[in-house]
Amino acid sequence: MRSRRRLLPRIPKSDRLHGIMSGQARDPLAIGLRLVTNLGTPPYRLATGVRNTLYNLGVMPSKPLGRPTISVGNITAGGTGKTPMVIELVRRLQAMGHQPAVLMRGYEPAGLESKKGSDEAAVLRGSLGGDVPVMANPSRIDGARDVLADRPEVSVFVLDDGFQHRRAHRDLNLVLVDASVPFGFGRVLPRGLLREPIGNLKRADQVIVTRADRVDPDELAELDQRIERLTGRPPLAHARHHWANMRQGYKDLPVEYLANKTVLGCSGVGNPSDFEKSMREVAGKCVGHIVFEDHRNYNRTDISGVFHTAEERGADAVIITEKDWVKWRKKAGGVKSTLPIFRPVVQMQFIDGGEAVDHAIAEAAGSPEPQPTERET
Repeated sequence: MRSRRRLLPRIPKSDRLHGIMSGQARDPLAIGLRLVTNLGTPPYRLATGVRNTLYNLGVMPSKPLGRPTISVGNITAGGTGKTPMVIELVRRLQAMGHQPAVLMRGYEPAGLESKKGSDEAAVLRGSLGGDVPVMANPSRIDGARDVLADRPEVSVFVLDDGFQHRRAHRDLNLVLVDASVPFGFGRVLPRGLLREPIGNLKRADQVIVTRADRVDPDELAELDQRIERLTGRPPLAHARHHWANMRQGYKDLPVEYLANKTVLGCSGVGNPSDFEKSMREVAGKCVGHIVFEDHRNYNRTDISGVFHTAEERGADAVIITEKDWVKWRKKAGGVKSTLPIFRPVVQMQFIDGGEAVDHAIAEAAGSPEPQPTERET
């Protein structure tokens, strides 16, 4: 009988990576990797520093997109919650009477109606529906132009992952800081998770702390104080990732449906540890969590292995993320298993500061009536 490879790691990959970056892992491989990645940090810092200096001096100017623009970004690599935050802000803008559009990085040759593209684009389209254009383009400038050519009624743009994309002018620069891993172990890529030096957080107009429920009050207060020292103001709001309901295919079910289920989790996201914590909180029993790299391009062997592990461990169901489902849905049908697949619908829920967020985005977005671009006047 052909042996199957073991998919369930003893240590989640994210925990292993964090152990290496934080310095907690002391084995020879971890020490060696820290030495190697230390060599890559100075060139990365230099490149980002030169680029930011050129923007700060106006040598590389930012260009307006033709509509008021709100940017949602972060200063660290990994999952801080940008996608659910973008969804929440879009819905709040819609409630104010705006017709928002989302601009994100990526490439989609078929334009607005493309079914291809990034996992995040597919999640955004599935959550926001056809009324909200979601444009993926390496250039947010070109993406905005294409959206307005097709949907001139758009009144405001929301940039997904826009903090480092300084070429696009923004009227509100929001940065998300994950309370569970706030500053990427204090080191710039590749040694740590910071996408640029921590002092650059001062470019943010406002900071929102996500996963604020995952740390104790004293730790959160200390984080708030550090953000205030870096930016000159305390965080605008604190938020948490809330599992609103579960989805099986196109059917929505209450989260409580899992209370008596034995489940196996599988994820390929930026912060798998938080996914696992939430899964263990809602499921009757969790028999493991298979962790793949972020943006994993799953194949049938991966999916078959997940189902095999789940069945071997006596699971009633498999839980994956909405982002992973984008890759799974076309391939899972070819895998023989009777186990159902559930995925959480994650909402960004403000613990405090929701009204302040509304005020900030309303001030940045202005009137819901779209203003004509230069080409329209």
